[in-house]
Amino acid sequence: MIGLRIPFSGLTGDRAPYALNFLAVVIAAVLAGWRSGVVALAAGQMLSWYLLVPPYYSIAVADSERLAGFVIATISQALILVIISLYQWEVDKGTAERERRVELLGHALREIDHRTANNYQTVLALIHMQAQRSAGIELQAALQQIADRIGAIAKASEQLAIRSDDLESVRLDNYLCELCGHIEQGLSREEVEVDCDVMPCTVGPDRAIALSIIVNELVTNSLKHAFSNGASGRVSVSGKVNGGGLELTVSDDGDGIKPARSRTRVGLGTKLVETYIRQLGATYDVDSSDGGTSHRILVPGIA
Repeated sequence: MIGLRIPFSGLTGDRAPYALNFLAVVIAAVLAGWRSGVVALAAGQMLSWYLLVPPYYSIAVADSERLAGFVIATISQALILVIISLYQWEVDKGTAERERRVELLGHALREIDHRTANNYQTVLALIHMQAQRSAGIELQAALQQIADRIGAIAKASEQLAIRSDDLESVRLDNYLCELCGHIEQGLSREEVEVDCDVMPCTVGPDRAIALSIIVNELVTNSLKHAFSNGASGRVSVSGKVNGGGLELTVSDDGDGIKPARSRTRVGLGTKLVETYIRQLGATYDVDSSDGGTSHRILVPGIA
């Protein structure tokens, strides 16, 4: 600012020698804090007195009026600096308080996520214990199906917890493929593989839970019914995003849906799939033959 002021000395003479110093103090304090403001104030005032106030290139006091002007300008700049410093202090104080609250909220969310996961595990453990104590094979199978469905919901909650910074979305590709991996470990034989290839995309937690239950039911059904007499094969889950939304396909190369199974296909799993298909506003079709079965689901509004 001193450099900007010197060229105008021929027009203004020694009038208003400290005018641009006010701006220098404000800029320094705003950009770099009150300490830089103090440096700008001290350096600007001394250089102005030395270069712009007669007698030039001297620190001698020519008269009391010029000294009074120097003192008033210095005090004025100091007051501006104090006001800016107090404002910055309040802003920093508010920022620190917000950061403390955000950290506290983050800790609370992590604790809730942890407790929710523990609750799911407790429920699953109780179901498994009850299944082990049950004498009937059908009852054991029914309890295992309940456990599988709860596990699918638990996985959605886990993925949401991982992204607690964004509670509105779940990475569907990671989530569904991890779910398929757990289903394969729990139900699949060595002769049957479960593949998963879903394009990266995110969905809301409600949609993630709905899709997880659908995939859980379809993959589980293929593993249980598509490969009879120890046959080998593959169950594939694929998903691709196009202009119409997410096209999700669950297919197998097993025996296909037998006519008898097709006529009696009114179990809870089928009802769950149909219910969540309607909830998603999706279209659903099944193509089955001796070479396998393919379930195609088109979910709109996913990019």
